[in-house]
Amino acid sequence: MHNGNVRRIVIAAAVLFGLAASAAFVIHDAATHIAHAAPPPILRSADHPFDPDWLVVKGILRRKCLGCHRAGTDRDDLSTYDAIMKTGHEMDKPAVVPFKPDKSTLFKHVRWNVTAQPNSDLPDSPTMPIDKSEWLTVGQLITIRRWIENGALEYRLPPTCEPRPLNEMDFPSARECKACHPRQYAEWSVSMHAYAQHSPIFERFNLTLVERTGGTIGTFCTRCHNPVGTTLGENESLRNVNRSRISKEGVTCVVCHRRKDARYKSNGRISMTPGGVIEGCIYGPFGAQTAPQMGAHPSAQNNYMKSSQFCGECHDVTNPVGVRLEEAFSEWHNSPAAKQGITCQACHMGPVQGKPFADWERPLGRSAKIPKVDEKRFPLRRITSHVFAGPDYSMLPDTEFPEKLDWMDETDYRQPELLTPHQQRTLQQLRIHNRKMLSMATEKRLEVLHNSMRLSVSHQQNVAPGGKLKLKVELISTTAGHSVPTGFTAERQMWVSVDVVDPQGQVVFRTGDFDSNQDLRDDHSHDVLQGKAHYDPFLFNLQNKFVAVSNKGTERSVVLSVNRFVQPISVLRPGTGPFISYGRPPVFRIAKGSLAPLRTKGKTFPIKLPKLCGPYQVVVRLNFRNLPPALLDAIGASELKHLLEVVVINEYRAVVHVTR
Repeated sequence: MHNGNVRRIVIAAAVLFGLAASAAFVIHDAATHIAHAAPPPILRSADHPFDPDWLVVKGILRRKCLGCHRAGTDRDDLSTYDAIMKTGHEMDKPAVVPFKPDKSTLFKHVRWNVTAQPNSDLPDSPTMPIDKSEWLTVGQLITIRRWIENGALEYRLPPTCEPRPLNEMDFPSARECKACHPRQYAEWSVSMHAYAQHSPIFERFNLTLVERTGGTIGTFCTRCHNPVGTTLGENESLRNVNRSRISKEGVTCVVCHRRKDARYKSNGRISMTPGGVIEGCIYGPFGAQTAPQMGAHPSAQNNYMKSSQFCGECHDVTNPVGVRLEEAFSEWHNSPAAKQGITCQACHMGPVQGKPFADWERPLGRSAKIPKVDEKRFPLRRITSHVFAGPDYSMLPDTEFPEKLDWMDETDYRQPELLTPHQQRTLQQLRIHNRKMLSMATEKRLEVLHNSMRLSVSHQQNVAPGGKLKLKVELISTTAGHSVPTGFTAERQMWVSVDVVDPQGQVVFRTGDFDSNQDLRDDHSHDVLQGKAHYDPFLFNLQNKFVAVSNKGTERSVVLSVNRFVQPISVLRPGTGPFISYGRPPVFRIAKGSLAPLRTKGKTFPIKLPKLCGPYQVVVRLNFRNLPPALLDAIGASELKHLLEVVVINEYRAVVHVTR
């Protein structure tokens, strides 16, 4: 018995770390088509009392099968180990026969000619799952077959480990929620919540701060961007390729819907109740319990979820030395919106992003859709959007986000000669789907930006030769809930560009333009610092800036939120000074440039015109960019600079006449 247990542990570990090539293959004559890459780990390398193969099998079944196969339906119940092992399934044959995969209906339904062998006696398509994009991969079939061959065990050893460590199966994946909540899943999948850990910018930024703080920052950043992974023990330095599948879902469904109690804290100090999707309670804004005979999960109402404080637990961030890195919730708390009772959800979960909608103004719809269950059995409710549009967008290929197919973790999809017809077909379908979803996300992102601010321009129509054009530009905030921009505002650039062109097409005045690195000509510009470009004295920019005290006691604007000028390596420890009394720490602060809610900020540009008479073209634009190129250089992500997009929120054009 002991030797058998050891053997199971060794074989399971091989699959988990990408060594499946040495395992007995499940498809006839297909050994040359073994996986070409290691899939993301399902489990951390911890000593769980479960048979590791069972946990992988459980994850496969939960993601691909439980939409139909659960209690309360006319299908076989595959929701728990005990249900799977019961007899009396389809055609009175057991779903799993220990030690005999070829006699197990579960395995017979999912196996197929996965590597497209010409002489295989296996079917070209499996019976299950119905969705072609969910058909099992080589590695998944290997694991299920090996699990059955080794006895289809749940526990590797008697369950004497209490309390056992949490594992990835203790938190439902968003793909499990998709089966009954397809609309919410589709919206969430393109959101920056889903992108939070995927983001290559966040990954590089986090690793840069870990290095610059000597590791003392810990999981300060990842616990907001990756709450489940942090809960499971993934450290701050782990690369995305080594993180578990659910970890890479970022702010996934259970991060919000498994929060039972209000914490009233900031910096992502939240807790989630573990448990399978059927076993654990799901909390939401509604109190009506769905009938359990339909196989639905337990649910309960949580009014805290509808409050702005709920969002503020991650959207107010103060670092250990007292620097207020993000103040979205604090800004809301002191805003006109708060006084009117308008919450974050009113603007960011309504049908139009950036516009407040009361609950009764939202469209009616069904919150769930269970296969083979009449939708009228679900009550009509006011529908919320889970897009959560903001200023960011995906910088990943359209084959990586928002969806990615399981087989892509085992085969290099960039090499067409390695792909089977099924893989080629599903890859094409994936691209079409992802591009459609990303187009919708772009529309919502532009919607929230255009609803944030308005541009007003005034000037005289006629100017004498050699006279001054007094161009007055005002930015008017139409956002009642927080400053614009908000969030991690040292990244956000919202600025005014002005171009005045004479009758001969020569530029006589320009501000808000870029240097050779596509940076604004401010104190972060490489060209300005090296004397290759002139500093822009007229720049009208709402970007906040980090300001650090230098070794000479003077202040200097810096790109990253780590002070490099007092110590060679900063070690972040709780501050010893009373920074709360001053509102900021003594050696590092944020210089605010953002515009407060519903406020107006203006600037007059005194533009001296030449003596040349004729019509002068005036172009004024309000621009937005979510990341400056200098930041990408600072975190080692320069190769992504070509993906940065400048959004023109408003534009003004006019003609000024210079006449005698």
